[in-house]
Amino acid sequence: MDKKREILFNINNFSFAFSKALDSIETEYFFVSNGHSRRIAYVCLMLAKEFNYSKEGLSDICAYSLLHNIALKRTKNKNMQYCNLSQTYMQSFPFLLKDQGEVLKYQCEHFDGTGIFGLKESEIPLFSQFISFVDIIDTKFDLSKGDVQNREKILSFIKESESKLFSIDVVECFVEFSQKESFWLDLQNEDEIAAYIFKSLLDVSIALEFEKLLEITSIFYNLVDEDGKLIENCSKLADLYNFDHKDKQTFLIAASLTNLGKFFISDSILNKNSSLDTHEYLKIKSYPYYTKKVLSDVLGFNDITTWATRVQEFINGKGYPYALEGKDLSLKDRVMLISNIFTSLTSKKSYRDAYKKEEAFKILDDMAENSCIDKAIVEDIKEVFK
Repeated sequence: MDKKREILFNINNFSFAFSKALDSIETEYFFVSNGHSRRIAYVCLMLAKEFNYSKEGLSDICAYSLLHNIALKRTKNKNMQYCNLSQTYMQSFPFLLKDQGEVLKYQCEHFDGTGIFGLKESEIPLFSQFISFVDIIDTKFDLSKGDVQNREKILSFIKESESKLFSIDVVECFVEFSQKESFWLDLQNEDEIAAYIFKSLLDVSIALEFEKLLEITSIFYNLVDEDGKLIENCSKLADLYNFDHKDKQTFLIAASLTNLGKFFISDSILNKNSSLDTHEYLKIKSYPYYTKKVLSDVLGFNDITTWATRVQEFINGKGYPYALEGKDLSLKDRVMLISNIFTSLTSKKSYRDAYKKEEAFKILDDMAENSCIDKAIVEDIKEVFK
């Protein structure tokens, strides 16, 4: 591996961490409980083992399961756009097998052909059938509930849905391994689910070019801010400061992930077109904290996590959420902060129009005078974006 141009990337470690953010969206719109995608991955892995998939297949179905709702932030609904967009995003990820079909495009199909695209029976990729099966029952019944009555309802529902929503083979497999009490107990325990998932998988980390990783992480930035220019703006500043290839690319990856914590904040707050109340403002201020909660679990992301999560920290110690002081903030932290402010000011928001560049420069000057940000970097930004 060329450490100057590549990073070790484990798709399931990445997907497992990011599923926290994606599930927050599904919780908002479909009221699933925490750990929804991980439960899907757990059951899909059990199904894939029953169908004698290879270790590579197990790795792929796990990643597909953890990322199944990747487009929901954009679509807010599970419709044709959701399925198509999910599949488009998946094309950026380095799966191990290439012959599983368009898994997420067909994740909302029904066995009898009554799904979104009208595929039926063997026309539906098997991975898609697995995900559809678990997604439906966990959304409808919540597999993490421990009461016996809920189990009985689930088993009754899937038997009634046999050959309609689900194939006979998938139902029979689920009924078989659901006879074990440990199956239901594991579904109530996030640690057991995590242990089962990673014990089932190949420990495969691949050398991924930084540019390819940026392509993947940019998906998450664009889901929050489709027209955002932070990555582009950070690229220009990285060139100004002569960052080497690795530093520039990891800095841009960090920029693409600064918004990740906003997945945990309701769209009703993010898109509010009037002033935020105190509670809403405090919620908004928490987003870098949630960004760190996700990124801290991704292997090899130490620097990326630092730069992405200090995007609201001022050098006078009055930023958030950690109130770090100037001595704690590196050049890249400070450049990311000011670039983020400038990008935000010059972008249209739900509650205001974009500021003109001259107006944004004046605001940055005032912030520098109040010791919030570095005056020298402000001057550099004014030169680069004049």
